[in-house]
Amino acid sequence: MIRSFFWYSRCMDVSGQNRKVLIIDDNADIRLIYSTSFELAGYKVFTSKDGLAAITDIKEIDPTVIILDLMMPEMDGYDFVSNLRGNTSCTAPVIVMSAYPDEEKKKKALDWGANLYLVKTDYTGETLVNTVDKFLLNWRTKTDNESN
Repeated sequence: MIRSFFWYSRCMDVSGQNRKVLIIDDNADIRLIYSTSFELAGYKVFTSKDGLAAITDIKEIDPTVIILDLMMPEMDGYDFVSNLRGNTSCTAPVIVMSAYPDEEKKKKALDWGANLYLVKTDYTGETLVNTVDKFLLNWRTKTDNESN
């Protein structure tokens, strides 16, 4: 319960000083669009071009939420989320942003440890931030209920 309250207070910090998003995507344009949108919403933004680079920095970043592409060089999104859940203490929710509206890919991502699967073409930077904010509120509530 205390951990959940601490997470909630970080996530809901009005100034955004403590809300941190890690964006992992091999497309520089996507990283720029998402970064700009999250920065405008008050998040501190970290980016990585692939899962391998991100997994080495995850402990230092301690993100509030992770936005993850699936198809990347070095370490794809599936391997990243599997390594994150199996080999780190990071409990941040992982939101997959994929170009593929494929139910099989969605199921695989969720089975491997992602918390939400979204299709890139359905979201602008602003609508992604709004969706993430709503997701974080619901995720926090679910986490609180599970710890009671």
